[in-house]
Amino acid sequence: MALRLGLRRRGATLRSRCAAALESLKNADSLLRERFSPAVNEKAGIYLSALTGGKYDAVTLTRQFQALAKEAGETAPHPDLALSGGASQQLYLAVRLAMCDLALPGADPCPLLLDDTLDAFDDHRAKLALDCLLKLAEHRQVLLFTCHTREKKMLEGQPVTIIK
Repeated sequence: MALRLGLRRRGATLRSRCAAALESLKNADSLLRERFSPAVNEKAGIYLSALTGGKYDAVTLTRQFQALAKEAGETAPHPDLALSGGASQQLYLAVRLAMCDLALPGADPCPLLLDDTLDAFDDHRAKLALDCLLKLAEHRQVLLFTCHTREKKMLEGQPVTIIK
């Protein structure tokens, strides 16, 4: 009898703790949607505009983390799957850069590490991305790893350090 009573109490305590944890997670999700998501969308839109030369000017990141891009002058955004491969990669680079800005801010921000990030970009997109990364590198160290020589050629004459 005492064992049963002890198990019931433990079960009730565990259920109560799980309910409190679930409520905390719901509150955190709500705060994330209210505060972080609009800021990510705004920053990602700025990055996407730079990465696309102004072709796309707004980003919406859904609760399921699907990214939508709005073409300048249009009202409805396009889902990532409706974009070309290069435009989709630009969209997700814009979202990653925005998240880094917001999640890792500060007077002395940590470096940004990118590995073969521009592989799916044609030369025009790569040039726009490198220009964007150069601007970002004015206040954050950017380390771009690639096995290609295209980026090295495009960065000739820029204030960067290239290591073979």
